[in-house]
Amino acid sequence: MRLTSSSQGRGTTLLELSFALGLIGAVGLSIFSMLNLGMVLGAKNSAVNTAHQQARVAMLQLVQDLHSCVSLPALTDANSMPLVNPPPGTNAPGISFQLWAGGPYKIAADSLATSSVVQIQLVANDVVPQVGERLIIQTHEIEQDITAVRSVGGGKYDLTLAAPIGVAISGTGSPTFYNISCFITDRCSYVVKDGALEWHGPTQKKAFAVLGNDIISSTPFSIPTTPGGALYYRFVAAVNLSTADDKSSNRGFKSANILLNGQVPMRARLTTFQ
Repeated sequence: MRLTSSSQGRGTTLLELSFALGLIGAVGLSIFSMLNLGMVLGAKNSAVNTAHQQARVAMLQLVQDLHSCVSLPALTDANSMPLVNPPPGTNAPGISFQLWAGGPYKIAADSLATSSVVQIQLVANDVVPQVGERLIIQTHEIEQDITAVRSVGGGKYDLTLAAPIGVAISGTGSPTFYNISCFITDRCSYVVKDGALEWHGPTQKKAFAVLGNDIISSTPFSIPTTPGGALYYRFVAAVNLSTADDKSSNRGFKSANILLNGQVPMRARLTTFQ
């Protein structure tokens, strides 16, 4: 007797095929959604971190410069022009101040009160004053902008000032010598203009830079006052800076709004005028 067996192949039905394709599609869609969500969250975090980092860097430099200034800051308009006698509590788009640039230097020659030229002596590694900087002679209450610089040899320079010094400088030569010192400063400012935080500095150095964008507080600077309304000289400036990005990324996310508020304490005041 010969035993034989046979088997009949069984194909998949249309329903089974549709179910399998649907299951594969659902799994693929889930994986794609997870990947897309990760990319979206990454893009959102990058936008927020970029906005925060830009604001932090700008604020740190602003506060450091105001804290390092050697003059009382003055409020300005958006073009860095000082406001004339602003009342206490005034908010302004800008603030100007002076930073130490070089010195101390020794006055090398006498000058008449009607003269606008002051001669100074430099030693090795001293910074040569530049046009646009400001000469400060504290003992004589002379504070003038420098309009010309000329070397006369031996490390001596003639500084031409914007106006006569008004106070005679004497005693720098024989028979009696007086050591009269001076230093130079840079007049700088921060302003908010057209939604950007701008830095304005000396022409010969870093004259202009944009430190932050999307600034929504158009007048963030003020001079702190006491409860009675007088100037509060312990703090030289108050900053109330806020940023917000009104544009969306290609994934529909906006940078986070940021509010920076604080008062800057005084470190040293070496000038009388701003």
